[in-house]
Amino acid sequence: MTDEAVGKRIRELRQEQGLLQAELVKPGLLSAGYLSLIESGRRRPSPDVLRYLAERLGTTPDHLATGRQPDLWQETERRLSFAELALEHATAEAALSEFEEISRSGPPPYHPRAELGQARALELLGRTEQAFAAYEALWKAAEPGTALWAERATDLLRCSRDLGDYGYAADLGERAMTTFEDLGVEWSDSSVRLGVTLAGVYIHRGDLVRAARLLRRLIEISDSTGSPLARGSAYWNAAVTAHYQGRGADAKAFADRALALFGETDHQRNLAVLRTFYGELLLDGEPADPGQAREFLLDAHERLTQMASPAEISECETYLARAAVRLGDLDEALRWAQAARSRLTADAAPTAEAEAAIALGMVHLAADDARQAAAALAEGERVLERATPGRAVVSLWNRLADLHEERGDTTAALRAYRQAMTAAGYRRPSHPLTRV
Repeated sequence: MTDEAVGKRIRELRQEQGLLQAELVKPGLLSAGYLSLIESGRRRPSPDVLRYLAERLGTTPDHLATGRQPDLWQETERRLSFAELALEHATAEAALSEFEEISRSGPPPYHPRAELGQARALELLGRTEQAFAAYEALWKAAEPGTALWAERATDLLRCSRDLGDYGYAADLGERAMTTFEDLGVEWSDSSVRLGVTLAGVYIHRGDLVRAARLLRRLIEISDSTGSPLARGSAYWNAAVTAHYQGRGADAKAFADRALALFGETDHQRNLAVLRTFYGELLLDGEPADPGQAREFLLDAHERLTQMASPAEISECETYLARAAVRLGDLDEALRWAQAARSRLTADAAPTAEAEAAIALGMVHLAADDARQAAAALAEGERVLERATPGRAVVSLWNRLADLHEERGDTTAALRAYRQAMTAAGYRRPSHPLTRV
């Protein structure tokens, strides 16, 4: 064995388990200074110290000394690899069971990896609150300012955003970005993606100016790093911001750039969600191109069903329903709208539920089924009333109002428009404007 290799294995196992050097100190056997020398390869651990560290780190002295993995570790590695593969192929329920079992009874060095898999499986299953709690535990165990810490902070922001808690997400993201600046950490893929996710939170709560300002900075930084993943993420959110600011040409140019960059990565889930957004751009464009939008959305849907969450698949299906209505195929539109509505789990975000219900109401309205249209739109309204105000909620209230107008219910349309104004931050006066 080489002292440097032994020290490296001890350091990596300690960090994987979120342990500080001070937590491994044992009076009379191992001091913090002695451990630091061991980890740097400048001292060789005694047999007693090696046995003690192996016990604390959940491994064997032979593994620390030689790098040879115990048989149980090899089996655990195989199980984890298969569970992670299952996550990539939309079998999150089976993967979750395996991750939970390894977290309970597997070798301790594999616990963090299994716990991360557990969090991801919960998120894919639409159990976002549980996923948030799992990510939060991993984030708190990571060392501030590290890539791992940034990745888990990004996961927390994403879950908070999907739960509609934009205030918490923005505060967490801003504090995390400040931590990087205070520590003087150089920009990396992980920190850029954290910033991009924070910009996404700004977009969702309607703060497009702040989002655009942050994204301009992140594009400049990521262009200099040369990472397709970081650059693609920044351009993607810049496209979303431009779209909601009504800058259609800029949005499409940014989205084209993002598609090209993500095509150079192995992040297939992100690419599928991006293609869903591109389909939305084509539906909302001037002029709209529902035919090409349908092609992008069908491709995205095929990819999403293999690896995405119910909410992401449902969103794609609502756009497919819109495209089918534009193309005059109401039977296909109804199939997509019903699929979007039935796919969502009980703890889905209110915006996802409302979007699916409103899409179903739109299809029934296009088919001249007034009773079914009214029922679906009423459901969308009930769900929106408990949603956290933000850009998505404003947009959905406006869409609901437009559909009520189309069906001739001006009272419901006015109510929805007023709700949109309230969600956007406008407060109606408490007394009539023309009376004292």
